[in-house]
Amino acid sequence: MMEFTYDGMVRWGFGFYNPNHAAALFAALLPFLWAAWERFPRPACRIPVAAATLLTFAALALTFSRTGAAVAVLELVLYFGCRKYSAVSLRRGGILLIALFLAFLAAGALARFTLDRAATNRLAIWQAGAALFAANPLGVGHGNSGAIASAFLLPPRIVCRTLVNSHLTLLVEYGIFAGVLWLGTLFYALLNGSRHPAARTALIGLAASALSSSIFDGGILFDFHGAGGLSRLNQCLSWGLLFFYLGLIVFLSLGRFHLRRAAIAASTALLLPVSLFLFSSPQTPKVLEGEFLRLPGTSTSLALYDNAFTLRECAALLPEGGILPIHSAELRADTPFPASTRLILFGECAHFSSRYPHAEVTLVAPPPHFVLPGNIQRVLLKRYAENDLLELQAQARDIPCDYAL
Repeated sequence: MMEFTYDGMVRWGFGFYNPNHAAALFAALLPFLWAAWERFPRPACRIPVAAATLLTFAALALTFSRTGAAVAVLELVLYFGCRKYSAVSLRRGGILLIALFLAFLAAGALARFTLDRAATNRLAIWQAGAALFAANPLGVGHGNSGAIASAFLLPPRIVCRTLVNSHLTLLVEYGIFAGVLWLGTLFYALLNGSRHPAARTALIGLAASALSSSIFDGGILFDFHGAGGLSRLNQCLSWGLLFFYLGLIVFLSLGRFHLRRAAIAASTALLLPVSLFLFSSPQTPKVLEGEFLRLPGTSTSLALYDNAFTLRECAALLPEGGILPIHSAELRADTPFPASTRLILFGECAHFSSRYPHAEVTLVAPPPHFVLPGNIQRVLLKRYAENDLLELQAQARDIPCDYAL
């Protein structure tokens, strides 16, 4: 399992795989510690609260999370600066801000606060996500957003599993209805939670953390068999963070229902996804049946690829467009693929040619000992591979054979 590091130093995740998730949790706990300090003035209570606050600052600093630090500062401003003016509150907020700064200074994390690719790449990823939603407002399917964006909408140096924004990832993967419900309940809880400043500040912090990183990862949460390829502890903590977030929404939404607040929340929740249509791009693929991509262009060729190829590699050989599955088709013998009279089969998927005897088939890097059936129209080979048998078969039947990889 890969560790998150910065300048040779390991970023602490405290059981989470991604330190940003731990930072989101620590930042969300801080307002409750500040509220406990105000509510329990006795020294016997304030001493452990102060100790817990300093330990949380230290843990937050050890995650080296810039988002975590920014969210903690935001919470300080909201909790101590945006309430009714009080010199005592402002002084407490100032002291806590200094303590937070010293914690990051002692951990050696301040040097990370620079504008690097980890920060600038987010803008490109978010723009790609907006374009992907504009082309697929009903969703691209669970866990597919990062793979599609990386293959078609981002430069080769940027590869992402999610859209580094939990709100945007949910909207793109599950569609506008799920997105409006998610955002609408969040906005209503924030509008309705003025009586509970600690809980509302914590929810704002979690929402801000989710805006800058993917702290809720569906590929981990709902993979009950493999835990997303990570540890069970990480999965349990991720579920705990999600329940904490949902619990805050429910808590702040309790009480008398306010129709005006609900209308404002619903309108805002709908306006945000609609605004993403401004990022519409004709180069964005469309999702078919939740499993296949329709690439821009005039071609209706169906391309099937094995585990040795990626979406990006396949797309490079489909300049005129086509249809291809979002994930490898190598082990999907029973999948009902879209009908097509032209097939492009990559690698081990060459065996699908027998299922379409009347289609025109192009093979890309088929197995070296594959026997070419009668419907093969063209063969593209990898250089320096064992291609002798394939070349001899193609030559004997006058099948065009080129090296394209």
